[in-house]
Amino acid sequence: MGMTRQECALRKAVLVLAGFILLLAVLLIWEWRKEQGTDGDDEGGKRIAKVAGQSVTQRQWQDELQKRHGDEVLLAMLNRIAVGAEAKKLGISISDQEVDRELKSAASGYGSEEQYYAQMESELGMSKEEVREETAYRLRLQAVATAGIVISDGEIDEYLQQNPDRFRPVKEIGLSIIKVSSYIEAERALDRLEAGEDFADLAKEISIDEDSRLHGGRVGMVEEDDPFWPQELLKTAAGLNPGDVAGPFQIEGGYAVIQTDKVTVPQMPDDREIRDQVRKELALEKAPPLQQVEDDLRAKYGVAIDVDKGLQD
Repeated sequence: MGMTRQECALRKAVLVLAGFILLLAVLLIWEWRKEQGTDGDDEGGKRIAKVAGQSVTQRQWQDELQKRHGDEVLLAMLNRIAVGAEAKKLGISISDQEVDRELKSAASGYGSEEQYYAQMESELGMSKEEVREETAYRLRLQAVATAGIVISDGEIDEYLQQNPDRFRPVKEIGLSIIKVSSYIEAERALDRLEAGEDFADLAKEISIDEDSRLHGGRVGMVEEDDPFWPQELLKTAAGLNPGDVAGPFQIEGGYAVIQTDKVTVPQMPDDREIRDQVRKELALEKAPPLQQVEDDLRAKYGVAIDVDKGLQD
């Protein structure tokens, strides 16, 4: 059973969200190491903040982090150790090139890799290196989960026959919008643009779409068959030259005037890349859920948790 491009994008987004746990782990480990380096004479810990005459100590902050996120962080740390041990046993290694390909694919809907990393930083607080580390871990986990699962060439051929458009290059549109409440307001916006006003400046002034307005109306890269946008709007946008405007188009919650920043057609992957990708996806469908794989590996390598026995259940 195949996945649409949108389903693949959502799946990748879910995997990236899992990286937030890694960030919490880094914070707690860092604080723990700092604490180990102290003399232990200050029972309350070092003061890190103060408000309304009351102090918050480093120890209080650390305890609160552990109370709220300690279970998830501890499990994430144990998972990485167990998966790493199993990967070493199986002779599995993840190359920088594999991580690069995965990140390039994940960033394909963001216009550029720089925008992708900026989004990860703003939404998850993850640096570029932390995103790479999380990606490498997910690839390692998937490789461990699918070790020993054989996918025949016939299965791959059948999948490609059933999903002939799966890997067909689709135009990607660099789209900007000005969203307003009524058709008349959209017409007025068009008049102002035709009179020479700058699209980004006008978007910041009148657009009611909060997310894009902050960026001068820029939405980012949108695929020409994206089901979340009106098809008439996307068809028109794909046919515009960079800098051209068009509208009004009715969209959810109002009307839009659009500008096409650029239109690109991704390069078609070669046959080997396509077959490798299909082989991996079909193997993952046959593999146990990744969380179960993590659970099983913790048990296999004899996890022992002394802080909270409930975590072992």
